[in-house]
Amino acid sequence: MISVKKAMLAVAGVAMLASAAVNAETVEVKGQGVKFAPEIIHAKVGDVISFRNMATHFVESVEGMWPEGAPKMLSAMGADYDYPVEKEGLYVFKCPPHWGARMGAVMVVGQPADLSATVEKYLQVADTVKEAKPAKGLLTKFQESEKK
Repeated sequence: MISVKKAMLAVAGVAMLASAAVNAETVEVKGQGVKFAPEIIHAKVGDVISFRNMATHFVESVEGMWPEGAPKMLSAMGADYDYPVEKEGLYVFKCPPHWGARMGAVMVVGQPADLSATVEKYLQVADTVKEAKPAKGLLTKFQESEKK
């Protein structure tokens, strides 16, 4: 009886994974000048964020503005890059060579609990950590887009 129960659980797990894969989407983000297009991304767990047109760019997570336990982003300069989304939350990433020009983006995955508190926490990081300062404008733009 126990082995039948384990088998049923295994089948249910495979079915859930297959369902997530069927519903997964590819979200394309392009490097355009010194901006990512789009700058605000809505995704769900299982989606793949596909970075293209990255000739003079690369992608990196902004420290302190990333969901705990989510794999960090880091691509090679000039290379296309695919980031499989594994965890719900709010993500901020940048193009390090163009971060001074505010080349970054905000990505919300799923419907994270207490999103507004997370945005406020990230804004505090932007106010206190020099390297994170360029994220402030992106987070403000994200807040404004969420009100619409």
